Amino acid sequence: MTVRARKGHRQGARRDPTISLINIVFLILIFFMVSSTLSRPAGVDIEMVAVEGLDCCAGSDTLQIAADGGLFVAGAPIAGAQAYLDGLPEGAPARIAPDRRLPARDLLMQVGELRGLGAERILIVVDHSP
Repeated sequence: MTVRARKGHRQGARRDPTISLINIVFLILIFFMVSSTLSRPAGVDIEMVAVEGLDCCAGSDTLQIAADGGLFVAGAPIAGAQAYLDGLPEGAPARIAPDRRLPARDLLMQVGELRGLGAERILIVVDHSP
């Protein structure tokens, strides 16, 4: 049995499903364009490493390295990397907060020393605020 449309009634026009898909993709594209942040290009004026006010996010078990290479934990000087690792809880990552004036080679030497002493995860804490 076939069903025919009555006179005066239009059959619903079938929409192409790809138009709906294009609309959704377009809306998602606009959403990400509006909600994303544009990064500024890294130029000569880079000052990324800034460690001030460690109370907020770094925690008290962060190894602070001063510009002269001195090591501190919670503001108190420590003897070396082994003393720092001995004070960490089992399985906790080693967190390093270097001074921005610390030469990169000194930072890499400290990371190498921690790695040599058995630190499996080493995180470098930096300030990302504008």
